[in-house]
Amino acid sequence: MSSRILRSIWIAMLVVVCGIVLAAAQKSQTSSHPNQTNTATGKQLWWDPMLGPSSITDHPGKSAMGMDLVPYTRPSVGSAEVQIDPRVVQDMGVQTAVATRGSLHKTIRAVGNFELPQTGLHDIALKVGGWIDKLYVDQEGMHVHKGEPLFALYSPELQVSEQELISAVQSRKSLGPDASATLKEEADNLIVSARRKLELWDLDEREIDAIAKADRAPRDVTFYSPATGHVEDKAIVQGSSVQPGMKLLRVADHSVMWLDAQVYEQQISLVKIGQTVEVTLDAVPGKTFRGKVSFIYPHLDHLTRTLTVRATFDNPDFELKPGMYANANLVSEPVEDAVQVPQEAVIDTGTKQIVFVAQGDGHFSPRTVRASIRGDDDKIQILDGLSEGEKVVTSGQFLMDVESRTQEAVAKLRGSSEMAAQPMSEPTSQPVAPEKVSLIYCPMAKANWLQIPGDVSNPYLDADMRDCGEIKSQLAAPAKDSPLAQVFSDYLAVQHSLAGDHFDSKLAEKLKSDSAKLKGASYAALQKAADQFAGAHDLKTARLQFKALSDALIALVKLESGK
Repeated sequence: MSSRILRSIWIAMLVVVCGIVLAAAQKSQTSSHPNQTNTATGKQLWWDPMLGPSSITDHPGKSAMGMDLVPYTRPSVGSAEVQIDPRVVQDMGVQTAVATRGSLHKTIRAVGNFELPQTGLHDIALKVGGWIDKLYVDQEGMHVHKGEPLFALYSPELQVSEQELISAVQSRKSLGPDASATLKEEADNLIVSARRKLELWDLDEREIDAIAKADRAPRDVTFYSPATGHVEDKAIVQGSSVQPGMKLLRVADHSVMWLDAQVYEQQISLVKIGQTVEVTLDAVPGKTFRGKVSFIYPHLDHLTRTLTVRATFDNPDFELKPGMYANANLVSEPVEDAVQVPQEAVIDTGTKQIVFVAQGDGHFSPRTVRASIRGDDDKIQILDGLSEGEKVVTSGQFLMDVESRTQEAVAKLRGSSEMAAQPMSEPTSQPVAPEKVSLIYCPMAKANWLQIPGDVSNPYLDADMRDCGEIKSQLAAPAKDSPLAQVFSDYLAVQHSLAGDHFDSKLAEKLKSDSAKLKGASYAALQKAADQFAGAHDLKTARLQFKALSDALIALVKLESGK
């Protein structure tokens, strides 16, 4: 008797539950698709969701289980549209922006070092041997002006040539007014020849004139600076013996400086000769120096994937010094009449770019677009796939992307087996649980990070440089039952967001909250880093804080995997 009563109770409960489920399904189907018909005949189809496709019929009624049939909707295979209840949209913090058309300004940010221009280097070398009797520039770094004395040289070889000039001048003077023209011409030719010899030995014109007026050859001859600059590579001291061809010192002109900046290959098309370059220096805070692009190297560095761009800067006050590290901004010509949206609206998968277009009433559809230049005002140019005035999602689109892919895959599977589309559930965030993760190092940011194996997706640099990184190793990811599983899932979502030039404060707060739940002193560094990361107010600060967060998590992942 008792077993019969229990059986009756179970049957009653099953009927009630099925009634509730079918009522909800009928409400969803009739409200979302009020007039769905058979696309082939134009007639409305009906079915029992509990029995599946075998119950589809062209008239309403009862199913084999005695349940009321509900309207049937054939799914559009491949459809990835997302529908979200307006209340859920608000809870997710979904925000939208309108695609606009106008000028897009782009500044290329690069780093570089100041160098001495090769055209401003002057080596001092002699064509005769001798000894340095007096050294006027006795230390490196001294600043000299063109025409100032550098050193005095005693050279027996020079003295012979000096005496030849003196003798030629005296012979010309000894000729009387009655001397023949031929004799005078020969005497003048000897003077010219003697002067020419001294000139070829780099004697200054003033020195040669003084020698020609002397009665006997002077002991020393003074050599002067050929340019204004600083003394470098001084290889002599007073009393040094020098030989012909020996480099004695170098005079480097600092009034003009070269900046060699490194530009990524994706940015090469934006760099032109004559383009304005603005630099800032840690050594001179608060001041901006401006120069012009003067040379673009013809070859690419195959290791760093960068191209060297040279800019020339005037340096009248010598504030710019060789070896100084500089942050450079190359100001490119604006792109006119460009359709543009906020950068965070574009999801870059590595092979294509996607935006979610708001259709109204909680409907959002993914659309493939072709993105181009990223502007200075956090806007990105859309070449095709989007029109001016359309609304795109700028916050919450990463969850939509996951939901959209899921809906598309399910629709395809159901479509292939004639399964009907089920009402879409609210987006959820399930922990990502890959078996392996890649440990990657960025030489530009000098920082590590973890990501799901695949194309490099750099969270520290702008998205147009997202492929900058060197895969160092593969690590075992935290298992699903690991205390780190949820935090690691949050981290991967944050890393993906930063790589797309977007800082999601809600994801950062979730990561902080999940980290705080970890128990044990070994998690202290991670919790501190997560707290600081959640306190970031912009993308730049978030990327700086992400370094410490990554270091702390990498240490824990290595410890857990036994490496």
